[in-house]
Amino acid sequence: MMTAFNKRLAPTRVLGLPLGAAVAGLITVTGALASVVLPEPVAALAIAAASAAFPLGVGTILIGDDVVFAHAFWLARRDARIVAREGAWH
Repeated sequence: MMTAFNKRLAPTRVLGLPLGAAVAGLITVTGALASVVLPEPVAALAIAAASAAFPLGVGTILIGDDVVFAHAFWLARRDARIVAREGAWH
């Protein structure tokens, strides 16, 4: 778990899950249950939303607290590509 960074950088959690996983889980469960009781054209949309949210939730669970490290990595990468106008010579 988050030993290298301060705990204030940890992602928000709901019931022990990262926020993205909790929202994706809620969409998956709601879509699956709604597909049972809704009429056919809308039920297909509900099951499509549920099946699209499931891999996002699993991915969020697998990434977990590493999202902080990924965010810091992408910020450092973005900042490394910034070149001052004086140094560009264009």
